[in-house]
Amino acid sequence: MPAKAATEERPPKPVREPRYRLPDPEFVQRSARRVVRGGKALFPSQAAFRVALIAQMRRDEPLATIGGSRLRRLLVGVPGIRMHVHYTERHDLRPLDRCPVCGSELAPIHNRTLTGDTVRIGQRCRRCDYWTHSARRVPVRYTFSQAGIDGRVPHRPERV
Repeated sequence: MPAKAATEERPPKPVREPRYRLPDPEFVQRSARRVVRGGKALFPSQAAFRVALIAQMRRDEPLATIGGSRLRRLLVGVPGIRMHVHYTERHDLRPLDRCPVCGSELAPIHNRTLTGDTVRIGQRCRRCDYWTHSARRVPVRYTFSQAGIDGRVPHRPERV
């Protein structure tokens, strides 16, 4: 086979345009606050909130997108947004190593017995308010709504 001449050049590869972009956490949090302050006060699922959030983010950044687990991680504990988690219980003996809601580490919950020993009765998340015991609590639905600085939902009268 004859060798190619050194003067022969390959055609340049076409430049691929990015199809999506992961936005900064501050941008996601600001956009989420705008969404919950908007006309709709309660989003009944994570999917509905994510659709509204992506629409809001794409007004400023056309390629912005976000996944469900990253969305939960970024919005845990953000003032102005309340994320409520609905759980079901399943019997599973394997211990968890990460929180299923926010992905952070779990700390053991200990109880002291009458003899003075300690027994591990469950696990709790250090970042969000998730906890579980021998019957595993599994998140099944996330609802998002507007919350005040103190974390309570506004526009509801206080119960006395």
